[in-house]
Amino acid sequence: MTLEEIEAEWSADSKIDEANLVREAARIPKLHHKYYMFYVKEGLRVRKLKADLKVLQRDKYDWYLGTMAEEDLKERGWKPNPRKIIRSEVDKYIDSDKDIVELSLKIDYFASVEKFLEDIVKQISNRNFIISNIVNWSKFTAGAG
Repeated sequence: MTLEEIEAEWSADSKIDEANLVREAARIPKLHHKYYMFYVKEGLRVRKLKADLKVLQRDKYDWYLGTMAEEDLKERGWKPNPRKIIRSEVDKYIDSDKDIVELSLKIDYFASVEKFLEDIVKQISNRNFIISNIVNWSKFTAGAG
């Protein structure tokens, strides 16, 4: 899911119907499950992308040094690196490589999605407390508290 899709769903799901607090309390487990599953899936995606980044960095290291095997070049659709780069400069080239930067930005995006979902799950976990406060405030303002 995209961040925008999650935001739209949470915008609707986060509303508490103060006129029906019993129903809202009953919705807590369902909301928790829904967003916790999103959170777990995004966490797994981030870990997979980080693993992919490590492999890509190793491959780019070999490519920049010119030590990548011909069959690996063909498999990735890469041409041999035409430049001669010394080992001490390879990291500089890898850090600014278009494929590395693109994958790093993708990881950052999905890590943000994961963090957003983590915060939603925490809010859902605190919903009982919020509903209890609404009930207590209602009693207090009605003179029963």
